[in-house]
Amino acid sequence: MEMLEKMPPNIKSAYIISIFTMIFFPLLGIFFNCVELYFGYLVGAIISAININLLINGVEKILFFQDKPKLRGNLEYLKRMAIFCLGMFIVGKISQKYFPNHVLTNILGTGIGVLNFKFSYLLYYFGKKFFSKNKE
Repeated sequence: MEMLEKMPPNIKSAYIISIFTMIFFPLLGIFFNCVELYFGYLVGAIISAININLLINGVEKILFFQDKPKLRGNLEYLKRMAIFCLGMFIVGKISQKYFPNHVLTNILGTGIGVLNFKFSYLLYYFGKKFFSKNKE
C-alpha cells in the first residue's frame, strides 16, 4: 500500500481507524436494516477516504513542485469539493429512485460519513491521550 507510506504516522493511524469504521457502521446498518448507515454513511465514508488521499497527494505536489503553489492548492481544493458535491448528488438521485422515504436522511448520513476521518482522528487523538495517561 504505497498510499499509506506517504502518510505521517498519526494520520496513518487515524486513516486505518476510519477504514474500520467505514466497514463497521454499514455492517451495523445491514444488521439493523438502516439504509442511512449501509448506503448514506458508506458513500460519505468513501468520499472522505478519497478526499484525504487527494489532500495528502496535493500537499506533496505543492511542496515538491514549487511553481504556482496557490493555483495548485486551489485546484486541489476544487477537485475535492467536486467529488463531495458529485457524491451528494448521486446519493440524492439514488435515494429518490430506490429509497423515496429516506432521501434527506441518506443525504444527512452521507454528510456524517464525509466527517468519518475527522471523527476517526479525534478518536485516535483522545484514545492516545487516554491510554498514555493510564500508563503513567
